[in-house]
Amino acid sequence: MNSLASEAPLDPPADPAPAAHNARPLQRRLTLLALGGLLPLLLAATASLLYSMHQREREVQRTALHTARAIGVALRAEIEGTIGTLEALSTANSLQEGRLSNFEDRARRLVEARGWRNLTLADPQARLLVSTSTPALPAAVDTDSLKRAIETRAPVVGNLFVGRQRLTPAFAVRYPIVRNGEVQYIVSAVLGSEQVLELVREQNLPDGQVAAIFDPSGVRIARTIEHSEQRPSESLRALMERGGDEGMGRTQTLEGVEAHTGFHRVAGLGWTVAVGIPVAEASSAVFASTALAAAGLLASLGVSAWLAWVLSRRVSRPITQLKAAAAALGRGEPLAPQRLEIEELDEVANALVQASREREAAAREKLVAEAERERLLAQATAALARAEAAARSKDEFLAVLGHELRNPLAPISSALHLMSLKGDESTRAERRIVERQLNHMTRLVDDLLDVSRITGGKLRIRREPMRIGPWIEQVVETVRGPMGTRTLQVDLPDDVAHAWVQGDSVRLAQVLGNLLGNAIKFTQESGRIAISGRIESGQVVVDVSDDGIGLSADEVRRVFDLFYQAPQGQHRTSAGLGLGLTIVRSLVEMHEGLVQVRSDGPGLGSTFSLRLPLVAEPPTIAAEQAPAPARPATAGARVLVVDDNVDAADTGAALLEACGFEVAVAYAADEALRRLEAFHADVALLDIGLPGMDGYQLARAIRTGPRGQEIRLMALTGYGQESDVRRARDHGFDAHMTKPVDVDALLELLQSLARH
Repeated sequence: MNSLASEAPLDPPADPAPAAHNARPLQRRLTLLALGGLLPLLLAATASLLYSMHQREREVQRTALHTARAIGVALRAEIEGTIGTLEALSTANSLQEGRLSNFEDRARRLVEARGWRNLTLADPQARLLVSTSTPALPAAVDTDSLKRAIETRAPVVGNLFVGRQRLTPAFAVRYPIVRNGEVQYIVSAVLGSEQVLELVREQNLPDGQVAAIFDPSGVRIARTIEHSEQRPSESLRALMERGGDEGMGRTQTLEGVEAHTGFHRVAGLGWTVAVGIPVAEASSAVFASTALAAAGLLASLGVSAWLAWVLSRRVSRPITQLKAAAAALGRGEPLAPQRLEIEELDEVANALVQASREREAAAREKLVAEAERERLLAQATAALARAEAAARSKDEFLAVLGHELRNPLAPISSALHLMSLKGDESTRAERRIVERQLNHMTRLVDDLLDVSRITGGKLRIRREPMRIGPWIEQVVETVRGPMGTRTLQVDLPDDVAHAWVQGDSVRLAQVLGNLLGNAIKFTQESGRIAISGRIESGQVVVDVSDDGIGLSADEVRRVFDLFYQAPQGQHRTSAGLGLGLTIVRSLVEMHEGLVQVRSDGPGLGSTFSLRLPLVAEPPTIAAEQAPAPARPATAGARVLVVDDNVDAADTGAALLEACGFEVAVAYAADEALRRLEAFHADVALLDIGLPGMDGYQLARAIRTGPRGQEIRLMALTGYGQESDVRRARDHGFDAHMTKPVDVDALLELLQSLARH
């Protein structure tokens, strides 16, 4: 639109020269506004504040470290003073002369003067000779430090232990007395942890700060704030384990308070002094500088805001005028040229005027387009409604059709298995043909009920190794009857007859049968049909040729299209829906194969070629056998068969009786309820489409009866969609099978239900 405006400018202002002279580029004014921004000041203030806070935090941590050092110095001085006192005591005449009672008197006075808990004298065998405690200790405590003093012949500070009288922590300072190169005595001063705590408190720590002293094993000796936990917090332990004689960092106290902490290890003692200063206390000193920085930042914001307001006023007035013009354009009002004193905004105003004129033209076109859209929408809505109605009608029709087609198949299946049970070998071949065709017809009925799955390539197939020769022989046997007087020649080389493919034998039989059926339809009675095969490029190729009416070039291109039918002719024996070859192509493609057709023209016959990938021969293939008769069930199982189709009910009952079940039959729902009063069935097989009370209503009536929770219910019906299975479960059925059923599967399920 802007390009159109520049190519076809509107009426220019009355005095263009002054407008060009007074207008200023918008970019220049926006640059001035940006220069008044606060970003540099904001970044500088933030960086300064963060640096100040970091420095303050380090300063507080150094203060904690210095305090820890001071406490460590005081502790070392106290311990060294104690050692000096013990050294002076070791030179007492009473001790040198062996007057231990006099030595004990002097020791008691010293303990009272120094505030110690006890003073002991032990021989190198750790036997106590003198103990000032009352009552006297029977034996030495903390023998580890006693042994170290003997071994090292040097003063030793022992580990923390709990006294036997006061039951509070204490530790011993031991001094070995060496005479003539041998340790004669070990004099020990026992100090309580309260003395260490008193020494720490003499450092006058501010309120809120916490100091703690730990022995080499990490056990707390003293702490300014009492706590039940005797070891450092996890964060303090991690800080002290970093190594070195001292360090500082941020930790959390046992009370859960964040603290700046410094620790110091006292040389010669192995003790660790830790001092923590609460973060909140340290942060309070930063508030003043933060407040000052914030005040300066707010002042800068105020100045910048005032500057932005002043500059924006010079921009906002023409923009307000432009906004009014845009609003008028939105309302469809005509616009007049304006002078806004900003070059770029003048260009926008001119573009708006041009847009106003184009809008009027577009509005007229829109009215025409909306009328057309409404008309098309009405047509589409009507078509959608018709399609939905047709889909519902189709689903209802297919459901009923499937039920009516499956019901006759059920007594056929039962009768066939009864014949198998009787074991008449003279009809074995015929029964096998009937059984194959029954299975074939059952699957075709399933395809009819969901033809969209076939044409859409969504049909599930069961691919198994199969040999080409027997597969072709079975299909050829099924078309012998419809062949009439036509000649069928099968020419399969040995390598083709013994070749193997991975396929669904029933589906591939459907494919080949469809191709042969088409050949029969379009070949005259005296014609010839041939089946030949070859191995080519890792595929087995089966050709079905005929000398029938042939195909034109257009028919060759369209023969596999959905619903396509070749033109009717005198040689065509029957009409169809035009689905057969489309289904053939879909099934072959699901086998990763290809189907093609060629013809030299009308009257010259045609050849359909089926290509399937070769696979290796399986290690072992069981010999083809006739279907084994159903095995008798466990005696004693009682079954009620309910079906309004008398043939289906009677043949089913006869089959179950032959398999060892005790069977009762009912042809209606009310009759079934009467039979159950005297016949205590373990399992009831119910047809759904019963007259009057249907199978669902009958199931509810049985469940509410006296044995309703004991009997097992199976729906045996021609309705086999997933919604039918769910509905049966919802109405109390324990199982659902679709007619015609696989007899072995039926017997296995009946035995399972009867046992439970």
